[in-house]
Amino acid sequence: MTRVKKTRKTGPLAAAKKTQPEWEKQSRAKAPAKATHKNKGRKPGSRFNVSDGQRQSSRVASGQATDDPRFGSKKPIQLIRPDQLAEATKPAFDRKAALAELNAIENDDRLQALLDRADEGDELSATEARYVEERTERFAQLAEQLGIEIDDSDDVDDLEFDDEFEDDDDR
Repeated sequence: MTRVKKTRKTGPLAAAKKTQPEWEKQSRAKAPAKATHKNKGRKPGSRFNVSDGQRQSSRVASGQATDDPRFGSKKPIQLIRPDQLAEATKPAFDRKAALAELNAIENDDRLQALLDRADEGDELSATEARYVEERTERFAQLAEQLGIEIDDSDDVDDLEFDDEFEDDDDR
């Protein structure tokens, strides 16, 4: 038996279309049409399919020599409202926290050891000197904020005074 090739042509062998009853045709006609979406924004691909007239006018207006329309404004945008910024810049002075920090600096063993070494005449390394400088500056700053006066006088006078009393006790 010979082979018969398949064809796309419809002929007497193709299935006949069903005819729809009249009432189905009417119900489809009465169905509400889909709501059309309003066009919001530009069409897809519009940044690359800009007409030549618009390209030249935008290039002249913006002073840019680039063809890429993605470049936007370089104007800085403030991300925080000005009234919030004003509140953030005025933190309340916490006296208890300042006193606690001042006491922590006074009781810092490392700082005391480094100050003793410096008083004895030993040279401190750069990191140690920086640490001493930072701590003493912070101490002075906190004392000024709290209204505490720092005595810059030497403690040697006090030691000599104590030595005099010790000699009297031995007699």
